[in-house]
Amino acid sequence: MNFLKLFLCASASLREKIVVSFFCIIASAFAHAQKPIVFVSIPPQHWLTKQIAGDAVELQTLLPNGANPHTFEPTAKQIKKLTDASLVLTIGLEFERSLMGRAQKLSGKLIVAPVDAGIEKLGAHDHHKGCPCGGHGGDPHIWLSPRLYAVMASNTTDALVQLLPKERQTFEARRDAVVSEIEKIGTEIQRALEHAPVKTCVVYHPSWTYFAQDYGFALLTIEQDGKTPSAKHLATVIAKAKLENAKVIISEPQYNKRPAQTVAKQIGARVEILNSLQEDWPALMREAVRVLR
Repeated sequence: MNFLKLFLCASASLREKIVVSFFCIIASAFAHAQKPIVFVSIPPQHWLTKQIAGDAVELQTLLPNGANPHTFEPTAKQIKKLTDASLVLTIGLEFERSLMGRAQKLSGKLIVAPVDAGIEKLGAHDHHKGCPCGGHGGDPHIWLSPRLYAVMASNTTDALVQLLPKERQTFEARRDAVVSEIEKIGTEIQRALEHAPVKTCVVYHPSWTYFAQDYGFALLTIEQDGKTPSAKHLATVIAKAKLENAKVIISEPQYNKRPAQTVAKQIGARVEILNSLQEDWPALMREAVRVLR
């Protein structure tokens, strides 16, 4: 009642401002409540999807920063949120398979769209030659190749348009802009690394295979079939790294750094930590250039 008295006693112009503000707040809250929930699997997808979707969706990421995709288990809160989601954008990681099956059983409306559609993955036909992260689906680290990240942008856009067809024009314009940015970064990488003095790099985990393939690098992998290396395997990597004069060893925050440090000490190289799962994709690419140049 006190508010009503104050409102009635206010000037006409003030009452008009109060009414307009009230309806703006209600409209904003309603619009937020109506946003479809979209899940992505990893932080680099979050960056890409945000560039295209903007604020049209409520964007959620399954894998938290710093988590290991090999051991990741979704929380009960994430499972609950997933049942309310309209769309999940998958990339081919092992943990997605059982999770998507569970989510679709709990929610009949959930669309699962693979952003790796149309991409021929390394190791897809021979699990022993690929990265264990994707199981028999092949190496999932496609986001570390600008060439393949651009394909992901197109697939992401197609899925978002299926969800929100009225936003097609906006989404496609944003896709074109982000693909242009991705291609520009790819050109920067090519120019920066084409004359790199050493074209062999040691990595703990084989995340960077697509990147290496695109820019003419050879990789020596410390990890052995997704596990800590045996002494024999480590000795082989050290011998090859010495032969190729490798100067950089790339490790990641999610993995044991000791094997990388052991190799570095034996060959006189430096260890660099690159988080292949960081959300800021342009910054990650430029950091990779700094490490390898």
